[in-house]
Amino acid sequence: MSKVFFKAAEEIGPANTHIDHIKELFWKIPVVEKGDLVAIKIHPGEYGNTTYVPPVIVRTVTDLVKEAGGIPFITDTTVLYRGKRFNGPDLLWTAAVNGFTFGSMNAPFISADGILGDDSVEVPIGGEYIKNITVASAIAKADAMILISHCKGHPASGFGGAVKNLGMGCLDKEGKAKVHSPGKPDIYPEKCTGCGKCIKTCPWDAISLENGKACVDKNKCKGELSCIESCKFGAIVPPENCTTEIQARLGEASLGPLRLLPGKIAYINWIFDLTPGCDCFNFSAPAFAKDVGIVASKDPVSIDKASLDLINKKIIEEGCMHSIIDLWGIDPIIHLKYAAKMGAGNMEYSLCRI
Repeated sequence: MSKVFFKAAEEIGPANTHIDHIKELFWKIPVVEKGDLVAIKIHPGEYGNTTYVPPVIVRTVTDLVKEAGGIPFITDTTVLYRGKRFNGPDLLWTAAVNGFTFGSMNAPFISADGILGDDSVEVPIGGEYIKNITVASAIAKADAMILISHCKGHPASGFGGAVKNLGMGCLDKEGKAKVHSPGKPDIYPEKCTGCGKCIKTCPWDAISLENGKACVDKNKCKGELSCIESCKFGAIVPPENCTTEIQARLGEASLGPLRLLPGKIAYINWIFDLTPGCDCFNFSAPAFAKDVGIVASKDPVSIDKASLDLINKKIIEEGCMHSIIDLWGIDPIIHLKYAAKMGAGNMEYSLCRI
């Protein structure tokens, strides 16, 4: 059973701020030793998103890493979809626009998987679905990592927290594509109008028109599924049960960074602005439940299970839904169970209010 430390949102006030909570929690999860190169892994938000973890919180962690004797850098990885984080330069631009600069962080922001998203270290994990996974090199070569995750809903995994940040956010493009591989879509030609919007959405040239209808080259497709949202006619559909299979791979892939940094990763989950969608969205929808607080742990599975339990408790109190499953019809416990099965962490935890 792992310890998860909790500071409730209700406790926040002028003499007990968000920053005070982070400072108190940080010292409960020590992983930084003097001289360590420390990756502070965040999601800086897509351009247009406004509910990612605020820069002031990340800056507080940066200062705490320095106080512990570490040498911090802020980092994230490039993405599979066409957006403002598809390559390293665009990722750094987006991070800067959203407030993560050297001036604000007092530490550099680095694209962990390089300028093209292919700079990585391969790690054997021996999963049922994934035998080897590729972890972004700046994370793989760090001495320690502080993983800061914004808890929210997600259309593929039901929930995004620490495990998703490990099993997707810490990977290069090849690794992400392995996790997304069950998501290669089909197209119903009878619904396709040949408008070409899906072609413009796909950065992999995996969609083309044949006889006026869109078709998918599944050898090129990465399974990321943003093309589905581009189609207003329902012509592009994901394979049956693909979200369950993606979650299985997500849980397995979370072991990759853990193999490279055994005992040297600490986790902070930011349970505020509980949006239905990921910070990868270029907008922020209204929260589906009130703020919960901040949790910290050295176990990624336990911190996510605790986060889900706290969120579901809040949902029940408010009577807005039955559970987070209602957001997308997806049970996020699946990827937590696969991560636990791989030895990434424990489903059982003790919640310690501090």
